[in-house]
Amino acid sequence: MRKNKGRINVTQHTKNMMRKISLWVSGAGAAVIGLIGAAAAHAQAIPAGALSVPTSTVSNLLASVSNVFTDPGVLGLVIIAAALPIVFWFARQVIGLLPKSRAAR
Repeated sequence: MRKNKGRINVTQHTKNMMRKISLWVSGAGAAVIGLIGAAAAHAQAIPAGALSVPTSTVSNLLASVSNVFTDPGVLGLVIIAAALPIVFWFARQVIGLLPKSRAAR
């Protein structure tokens, strides 16, 4: 039997998973940095008045969102989508309170 010398045993699966996560995080970071760099490079090329937003835009968007949520069908779907994970969590908590059967041991 090999002595561990205070090191944590890490399986190959864990190493592979950590490698995938680090590649994903570094790729996402590179994408964000690239987007920021592109925005900074083109910020000087856009004239000051080229991107004007009407003052009624925010109120129009909020009115559209409120119209969607006043529809009973959409509101029901949103409530079901929000409640479903909570129901499963609650069921898991209740099942965890029950004693395990002897046959499962």
